[in-house]
Amino acid sequence: MKWQHLALLLLLVSAAALPSRAEEDAEVEDEDDDEDELERALLLVRRSVADERPLEGKQTTITISIYNAGKTAATDVKVEDRPWPEPFAVEGSLSASFDRIPEGASVQHSYKVAAKEAGFVQVPPTLVTYTPGEDEARQSVSSPNLPFRTFTIGESLVAKALELGSTVTGGNFNTVSDWKRLGLIVGVLGLAAFAYRSYNSVSESNRNRKRAQALRDLGALEKEDEKRK
Repeated sequence: MKWQHLALLLLLVSAAALPSRAEEDAEVEDEDDDEDELERALLLVRRSVADERPLEGKQTTITISIYNAGKTAATDVKVEDRPWPEPFAVEGSLSASFDRIPEGASVQHSYKVAAKEAGFVQVPPTLVTYTPGEDEARQSVSSPNLPFRTFTIGESLVAKALELGSTVTGGNFNTVSDWKRLGLIVGVLGLAAFAYRSYNSVSESNRNRKRAQALRDLGALEKEDEKRK
């Protein structure tokens, strides 16, 4: 009977130890996966416009920047930008390839575009495909959509004036509406000042007229007094 109790106790202890062993195996497996993940290349894509306010009919440069944030080199890198909308003329290639991008390094590809008319478009993402490591399947990554607004010369001048006005006023007047409201306030204040000055001028004129009349009346009385004498 004692041997049976001892065997049952050993069985319970063994059963309790099994989950811990399984958890240890799972942790080791997760660490291996994380290590494999860290040993891969990881590309980040950014697209930028050279001019802050591109003008209609004038070329500006589009630059695609690719940075390897992984732990190994990315190989056989292919860059593909989609065709731009109809109002744009493109100069240069929308695609590029790089044999290798080392870890921590970056590469760039540029081309030029010119909008035939002012307006706003959302340019589709840039697609980049690459091999992240030896015996690894190819990966793909894309940039965000590019909001692209083309300005007329007049719009560009207004935007620059608003920026200057915002700087001068400490950020209190940033839009055309803000300046319209300021203009309205200044106009009302100017009209009130003009009305006040006009009122003072009329009042002063009336006082001067009354004073002159009083002096004339006084002179007439003095003459009458002299005649009586």
